Amino acid sequence: MTRPAGWRAGLAGFEENLAALLLAVLLAVMCWQVWTRYLLGAPSEWSEEAARYLYVYVVFLGTSAGISSRSHVSIAFFVERLPPFARLAVSLAVDVLILAFLAIMVWWGAKATLRNVDIPLSVTQVSYAWVYVVVPLTS
Repeated sequence: MTRPAGWRAGLAGFEENLAALLLAVLLAVMCWQVWTRYLLGAPSEWSEEAARYLYVYVVFLGTSAGISSRSHVSIAFFVERLPPFARLAVSLAVDVLILAFLAIMVWWGAKATLRNVDIPLSVTQVSYAWVYVVVPLTS
């Protein structure tokens, strides 16, 4: 797997490490949820909501790191059979489409984040903006 050079390499490493850390926290929260529900008989109120949104963060951070390192899923069967110039054209077109999609994600993610600043989550009462902010940050 090739890594981007310079500051992008540090950012991709940060995203991967943060995703791994949040995955470990997610595991701990889920274990706590099982412990309180089945062993103590009194399910924790906050753990299900925390697990749900930790999972969202892990997915977005992992996807961002995968795109940064070009290790995301792709089907190269047809592209590899093209002549070099056509292969370059397809690669550039795909990069432009990805860039356009990410720009749309930043725009709408920022709008959703700002729109939900005053709306609290149902159990923890944390602002919904914390759920949505991961979209523009990782795009």
